[in-house]
Formats: sequence, structure tokens, C-alpha cells
Amino acid sequence: MVNAKSFRPAFTLIEMLVVIGIIAVLIGASLGGYSSMTKTADRARCQEVVSNVATALTALFQNEGSWPKRLAENGATDGKLDENVAYALVANGRSYFSLTKSTDGRSLGGHDRFGILTPWAQAVVKAQGTAASKGSKVGTMTVDDHILHYALDLDGDGKILGASVGGQSVDVRATAIVWCGGKDGVIDPYPYANGGGGGKGSSSKGGTRSDDVYSWTPAQTRDVQ
Repeated sequence: MVNAKSFRPAFTLIEMLVVIGIIAVLIGASLGGYSSMTKTADRARCQEVVSNVATALTALFQNEGSWPKRLAENGATDGKLDENVAYALVANGRSYFSLTKSTDGRSLGGHDRFGILTPWAQAVVKAQGTAASKGSKVGTMTVDDHILHYALDLDGDGKILGASVGGQSVDVRATAIVWCGGKDGVIDPYPYANGGGGGKGSSSKGGTRSDDVYSWTPAQTRDVQ
């Protein structure tokens, strides 16, 4: 005879499926939140790299009183901070940016051996080690596509005129500017070109919404004469 006090009804199949469904929804929601947090963190890391390089370039000019030839030759409108140009940030044994130098001190080493890269490209180069090259894939693009771009104020008037950001001409109040194509490695037309109107992701000059990362703010592009 079954003791009524000790009887425990079992889960029905429908109840079990409901519980499993709720757990699946909670897991999906947490994974979605984690993915969003990861994207935000990756972009923040990239913004830090871009901003630090722009600061380092400005410090270099202020301390030395002129631009090194390698930087100036390519920095009028759209240069790439590749291994040759980036090394100019290491002058007289003093580094203006945390670059990894090779053992002989005459070139860059580690993931910096290709130049100054986005965090996404840095991760690929570190993972592949000595097998990495500029052609190594970073998503659908390559390491070469993830090298940071820059432009400089070459005449010392505090303005950079005609920087080519994704084919869009941009004027910026700054000594040095740096940008990159974000996680996808594709540099889009600058959405606020020369103070172009609209809100975020729009421009009177035809720019489009972009995931690119810039060292300057839209305010620095307004009414530059």
C-alpha cells in the first residue's frame, strides 16, 4: 500500500519540455549578451590602439619639432603605418608607442613586424606565429587590410586638409589622425565628411554607416578653413 504522504508526482513530458525550452531561451539570451559585450570590448580595444597611435604621433612632432621623413612622405592624405613607417615612432632609443622591436633594434618584431595592426589582426598574427604574413586572412580580409592608416599636419597650421578616408575627403583640426576599417577591415566613406549634415551614419557628402574606428571626433571636422 502506497503511503499518500510520501507520494511525489513525476514531471509530465510536457512539463519537462517547457523547462528545457525555458533553459534554452535563457542560454540563448546570455550568449547573445556575451557576444554583444565581446564586440563592444573588441571595439574599445581598437579605439584605444587608434587613439594611442594618434597621441604618439602628436608627441613625436612636439618633441622632435618636425616629422621624420618616412612619416612625412606618406602622411599627406592617407598613409599606412606599415613596418617601415611605424618604426619611425621609435626614435633615438625612445619609443613613442609600445612597439615590439627585434633583437637587433633595427626593425619591428612580434605582431608589430607588419606595422601597427588592429587587435583582430594582432590576434591572427600571434596565433599563426612565424607562419603569419601580410596575406594571412583576418575574416574575409587580410592582415595588410588591418594596418592602421594615418595623415599628418605637414605645414604646422593645426589642420589636416583632404585626408582620404574610404575615398571621402575629410578636413580635420588635428596634428595627426589615425583610423582603421574596424573588424571587417573595410574602410568605408567617412560618414561626417567635412562636417556633412545628418546624424550618426549619414552625410551630405554621401557617406554611409560605418564600423570604422577614428582618432578624431565629428566636431573636429566642422567648419575647417
